[in-house]
Amino acid sequence: MKQIFLFSLLFLGNLMSAQKKYDQFYVNNKNDTIKCEIINFSNKRVNVIANGTKMSLSPKLIKSFSSYTSNGYRTFTILKNDLNNFYEVNIIGKISFYKVYTSNGYNGILPVMVKNDKIFYLNVLNPRNRIAELISDCPSLLKDWNETENYKTSDKEKIVKAYNSDCE
Repeated sequence: MKQIFLFSLLFLGNLMSAQKKYDQFYVNNKNDTIKCEIINFSNKRVNVIANGTKMSLSPKLIKSFSSYTSNGYRTFTILKNDLNNFYEVNIIGKISFYKVYTSNGYNGILPVMVKNDKIFYLNVLNPRNRIAELISDCPSLLKDWNETENYKTSDKEKIVKAYNSDCE
């Protein structure tokens, strides 16, 4: 009996794992969700196979795409004020936190925060001042950010979570 239970558990686990690998889709500009296989992507383009057709889609053609990868479930979207790049969604709230994967001189991951549809790229020499500007309407958090060691400059997600949960 135990062997059958363990076999069933392993079989279901493998089945669920296989399902997640193919749980991929994109949302077009008409808000239709299209199941597809995502071949590869960059900040400027996602290559997919949908309904047997291989396509290369830009941010101007679709709103978002989602995929289950070795790093977990990931969603990439366009931003209202930037229809030229796909941004990985990390935190959505009063301040949202995204990452954009660049192939320019930085050749890597660029953290981005958005508040009131204004995009703040945090690749500048002093991101601390940009983040202070974003949280300036929350005096207690701003004070912690500027005057204590509770937050390091690298604590971008931590400061966004604190702002979204503690500030009005």
